[in-house]
Amino acid sequence: MSDKTPWHLWKEKQAGDPVRPWDLLNPKIARVSEEDYKYRYEQHCLSCPFLISATKTCKKCGCFMTEKAKLPHASCPVGKWGSIQNSGDVI
Repeated sequence: MSDKTPWHLWKEKQAGDPVRPWDLLNPKIARVSEEDYKYRYEQHCLSCPFLISATKTCKKCGCFMTEKAKLPHASCPVGKWGSIQNSGDVI
């Protein structure tokens, strides 16, 4: 049995991902355009085998993809879409 708490397991899963849940609450972080959001979420996430459709979460990173796809510095954990540079985001 593992001595790791759910928090430690989540942190390991998130290693290397610059997106944190509280980024969505930060008014200084811009959001992507509607066009970029649709490209990310509708064209890629919705057809991805790693998306849990009931909760809209990703099996790879554990994020709510309806929200993660809105952040410019976010990227898909399996490489379907990447971060958007120079989008006016302030981190």
